[in-house]
Amino acid sequence: MGVLALVAGVVLYQALTSARVYFLNVDEAVSRRAELGDDAFNMQGTVISEPTMAADGAMLFTVTFGGEDAEIRHIGDEPTDLFGVGEPVVAKGRWDGDVFVSEQVLIKHSEEYIEENPDHVNYEIDGTGEAPDDGSDGSSTGTGESENSLAVGSAE
Repeated sequence: MGVLALVAGVVLYQALTSARVYFLNVDEAVSRRAELGDDAFNMQGTVISEPTMAADGAMLFTVTFGGEDAEIRHIGDEPTDLFGVGEPVVAKGRWDGDVFVSEQVLIKHSEEYIEENPDHVNYEIDGTGEAPDDGSDGSSTGTGESENSLAVGSAE
């Protein structure tokens, strides 16, 4: 029974230590570069340089946090259109000398929804999913009945 418990403990330890991925700010990652070696981790910072493309297709940019900067060589999929100077990002990768090589970049963004076109007309839905074809703006009929409305152009 003791051997089985020991084996289970070793397997659990291996699973937990091999699956661990660090999350560090740029200043922490820079100060721990030698200790981290080529271990994979997530590095958080704010983009401070316009991205450029290397001849091999890698995207190059710089991030900062806590007074330290890190050069990033991104070799994964191109980030979304939210990516840009001043945006906070999390880069997943590892150090290769003084350059952080990332396979994935996540863009941190606000969860606040800002309506793109707040002046759009709200159309009343009559069950067909179509806007009224009577030339009206779909405003309330004044009957006091509860009606569903859909703001054209808004996200759900």
